[in-house]
Amino acid sequence: MPLPRYRRACLVAAALFVMPVCGVAQGATALDCLPPVPPAPVNDAAMRAEYRKEIGQEFSAYFDEAQAYLRCLDAARAEVSEEINRAIHDYQALGAEPDG
Repeated sequence: MPLPRYRRACLVAAALFVMPVCGVAQGATALDCLPPVPPAPVNDAAMRAEYRKEIGQEFSAYFDEAQAYLRCLDAARAEVSEEINRAIHDYQALGAEPDG
């Protein structure tokens, strides 16, 4: 069943494209987070029985990738929250507007 290997190769290639270049640190954004592709359902009982191990590995990999995706979204949310707090601080540092 070549689909899991092909899918994993595509995910690895995609991950390499979104990695920072030369170790430059960047804040995470939601656009950096790629949702995993869920495994295709296998409705054929004979195929499920024959490829049970491979199908199980594909589901396991999907669950791991889903957790990584959720962690990425959490990191993006934290980054945006920090930016908002910095903006609030900068705005408050402007002081009150003069009346008149």
